[in-house]
Amino acid sequence: WLKCSRRGPNRDPGFTSVRGMADVAPTDNYGAWLKFAPSCMSDAQWEVAAETPEAVLSHRSCPWGGHLIKIDSKSIFIQQAPEDPTSVMVRPEVRAMVPPGLGRASGCEVDLQHLETYAPGDALIHRRNSMWILRLGAVLFGSGRHASEDRIYHKFPVSSQHRLYKDFPEPGDCTYFALEGFWTMRRVPGSVSHYRSVLVFNTPEDKWATWASPFYPGFTNMFHKVADKVLNGPTIRDLRATDANMYSVLTLQSFNRGHPMVPQSKPCEDSVTVAAGEHLGLVSWTRFKPHEKFHLSEYMRDFMERLGHQLQTYGVMDGRKLVRYQCVVVRQQWDELRTPFFEAFQVQKAAYRRANGGTTAPSLVEDAAPRVVLRDFSCCAQPVGIKTIVRKTFIELDEGSDHSAGCLKRSNSTGEVLAYCV
Repeated sequence: WLKCSRRGPNRDPGFTSVRGMADVAPTDNYGAWLKFAPSCMSDAQWEVAAETPEAVLSHRSCPWGGHLIKIDSKSIFIQQAPEDPTSVMVRPEVRAMVPPGLGRASGCEVDLQHLETYAPGDALIHRRNSMWILRLGAVLFGSGRHASEDRIYHKFPVSSQHRLYKDFPEPGDCTYFALEGFWTMRRVPGSVSHYRSVLVFNTPEDKWATWASPFYPGFTNMFHKVADKVLNGPTIRDLRATDANMYSVLTLQSFNRGHPMVPQSKPCEDSVTVAAGEHLGLVSWTRFKPHEKFHLSEYMRDFMERLGHQLQTYGVMDGRKLVRYQCVVVRQQWDELRTPFFEAFQVQKAAYRRANGGTTAPSLVEDAAPRVVLRDFSCCAQPVGIKTIVRKTFIELDEGSDHSAGCLKRSNSTGEVLAYCV
């Protein structure tokens, strides 16, 4: 399975910071990009530099410094488009699975290496080279002080954090953030296979190369064709299929009488004994963190560690926080560990019934639909008890500020206030 990490991005010891070798690019502008990206879907405050039948090239000053370039392709036909419009682009850890040398055939011409996964859709990626269209863009938009090789296309190999956000900035959209820019795909209303493509990237100096104006229409047309080729390349459909099957969402149900139990090596005052666990060496059980808020990602890691296994779990998926009774696992790793887990979890059910009485016990559902945290901004800012949020047939509990740190809250077009991880 993928090399995983719950830490933030760190320089890989296999790469050096010597110029000309491999640098780890800064990624501290994600918060600014997330707040600004929704406005880029509008033409307001953008100056048009070139317009072709396929796409529009525009530019403006960047609010946090430098200059922004936007290439807006109004309609790209996607062959065998996925049913879910948020799956038209694949997660970075999957995108990096294309073997070296096949990038040119796939249309992207870039060799990528996956280094670490921080969460589904959030990975540290090493890029060995750059696309020819970006090198051309560096000539047109770069302006001194190594601008062309430090920002636009990175002349040398570089490691950086890549992120895919689904249902952002609007439901049905998907947005890929990497280095100093992002790429948003939005299905054209009334169509199944046509998508609007918006790419925005930053240059370090707030300047505009008027001398290159005659070349902008040609560049705009070429970029549109490159985007079409990348989105319809020979490997993309296989990558989408791999991406769709990469992870599994787990849901814990029926634990309203207290947190589930975990095995422990020695009995204690608040433990219960279950003779049915003798054949597994799991006789003594205790409540999992009874005085703390429950998070399934923590519980699953702790439970498997007590069985002698390491299970990587995540509470974030594609930039969105999951509700506390759900977590994500890598399917390949979970398939290898699910048998010992369920053997022990059956004993856990008996321990739970013995501790609480009655017949109810927690159950774990695999391949569940993800349920993300939906929050009222005013409740986030100043919690006043428990707020219920009704979503179709589901009711989510909004319980204070435990999900507030590291989140961006914004309203979408339907008026819902959603939380995105920064």
